[in-house]
Amino acid sequence: MRATLAQLEAFYWIARLGSFHAAARQLHLTQPTVSARIAELEANLGAPLFNRVKQRAELTARGSGMVDTVDRMLKLSDDIATYSTGGRNLRGLLRLGAVESVALMTLPRLLPQLVARYPELKVELTLDVGSALNRKLNANELDLAVLTDPRVNDAVTVAPVGGIELAWFGSPQLRLPRKRLKPADLRRVPVLTMPNPSTIYRAVAGWFSSGNVEPEHLSSCNSLALMVRLITAGQGVAVLPTAMVRQEVAAGQLVPLDTSSEIPPGMLVIAHTGPAHRYRPLVKTIAGALRDSELVAPLPA
Repeated sequence: MRATLAQLEAFYWIARLGSFHAAARQLHLTQPTVSARIAELEANLGAPLFNRVKQRAELTARGSGMVDTVDRMLKLSDDIATYSTGGRNLRGLLRLGAVESVALMTLPRLLPQLVARYPELKVELTLDVGSALNRKLNANELDLAVLTDPRVNDAVTVAPVGGIELAWFGSPQLRLPRKRLKPADLRRVPVLTMPNPSTIYRAVAGWFSSGNVEPEHLSSCNSLALMVRLITAGQGVAVLPTAMVRQEVAAGQLVPLDTSSEIPPGMLVIAHTGPAHRYRPLVKTIAGALRDSELVAPLPA
């Protein structure tokens, strides 16, 4: 009896995620169903494919030898489905991660698009700082993440989307000097930033370092939304994505600071684990939503 596509798909996800439970969640099936498919596949092949070690499933020599072949077969199946359905064949569980700026400006528009285009796709959303998303991608705890300046291993595919413009902002209440501000001018001013090693933290540290200055009142906060509220209330200055605070600037609650040097933009990317062909339609959808939100400036042609 030939192996079925359902059996091979179960094998693929167990091999990739390392457990029957994780594969069941990914395929949106019960664990007994996944176990039954593997039992049938092993019976057809006449050899075990996994060694069950506590909560983990480790590939046997026979299983390891099948991984590349099964991946190619599933790719062909996906290509056929993509051709016939226009890329709407994505299904199962998508473990999606995003930084807060993306969550605030893009997800309200993106999630309904995902539901409409991929009705069989179930999204498990994780919002966190970029460094945490990097760790989760490297540990295979996320399938896809939208973040800035990725630091990922070779098993993660990275697709650049565009730059996020960053700048210094403060409240008019602060009555800062009416001149081009140097790092020394903000030395004693309270500064709020995202935790180290975030993109914003590195930008703040680099800006002060360019003037050989150490800020005296540097505080970190892991919420951009809270940082905006605190800065609007006159609690200090911060480097923020300009697209996030357009309304506050238009209302006169925040002003961009005229600084001696600009903050370099953060590079926003879509990073994912697994074969690129599986995520190509999804990456295209997410990239389009990011550009529509005006959070990112497009890459140069």
